[in-house]
Amino acid sequence: MAKKYGFFLKSIFLLGLGYVIYQAIFSRQFKSIKNTKSNFCITANELLQEYQKNEKQSDKKYTNKIITIYGNVKNVSHLNNRRTIILNNNTSSNIICDLDDNETTNIDTLKINQQLYIKGICKGYLKDVILLNCFLDTQKNHE
Repeated sequence: MAKKYGFFLKSIFLLGLGYVIYQAIFSRQFKSIKNTKSNFCITANELLQEYQKNEKQSDKKYTNKIITIYGNVKNVSHLNNRRTIILNNNTSSNIICDLDDNETTNIDTLKINQQLYIKGICKGYLKDVILLNCFLDTQKNHE
């Protein structure tokens, strides 16, 4: 009986330790995107123009990089339990910004054509530029 009880306690301890390690790693990733300086700060129009001019070169430059985009809100959606902001631009393509689950801003308060900065990880171009794990960037000192 004591053997089973000891095994049970060790199992619970290891599961708890695994959970703590997982949370520490997840928290670090969350902070690294939100609190890390962007690799690039660019307007929505400039980013789309670069992709349309040379997609391969733009992919090498932006894909999997943290970038801050400046643009105007075109649409806000809540499809499939995802909160997404689409930015206006001068082309037929869009910039789709999928918000991180930890972004606490109430996006229902955003207005069409409102100007804002969004920081996220660029995942590339498939007729639209896709940014994931996005946060509204409220810092006042953009480069």
